Amino acid sequence: MVKPVLALSLVLRMACLVVLGALLTACTQDHRPTDILVVGEPFPNIPLVSLNGEAATLADYRGKLVVLNLWATWCEPCRREMPNLQQLSDMLDTKRFAVLGVAGEDDAHVAREYLRDKEITFASHIDVGQEVATHQLGVQLYPYTFIIGPDGVFLQRYPGPREWHRPEVIELLESAFNGDYSDL
Repeated sequence: MVKPVLALSLVLRMACLVVLGALLTACTQDHRPTDILVVGEPFPNIPLVSLNGEAATLADYRGKLVVLNLWATWCEPCRREMPNLQQLSDMLDTKRFAVLGVAGEDDAHVAREYLRDKEITFASHIDVGQEVATHQLGVQLYPYTFIIGPDGVFLQRYPGPREWHRPEVIELLESAFNGDYSDL
């Protein structure tokens, strides 16, 4: 006969595994796009709040092709993707391109410490409570990356992690900056 305490312990462990599995699945599956945006339409001028509390908007980056990555410290694929995005940022001309990170966190300190530890230096912002991601962009999984043209037009979405530092990705972004969106 199984003791009640042992049975309860097994039930709690199973429940934790189910919840953990659900979180990992939501973070990694490459679902059909869940966002509410239409390719070819203007991308919303979302508010951006730096990890230091400074306010900006996406319009501040007009004239540059923007790689906008939504991520979170609790998302393992996001953490694996961040060094690739840093390499991408390092390889691109900052006069023509911007790599932006938006952390879906409730505490800027958590994101700031993670980025400092991993030496991530591209512009990073916070989305407290994932309000912008959920309500303005319709994003329900992380990581999620948007490509936005220099004119503010939404060019492409990439749900899930990618290897952003590859030469063929750089070529695609260069072509997109020059107006050729066909291969994005």
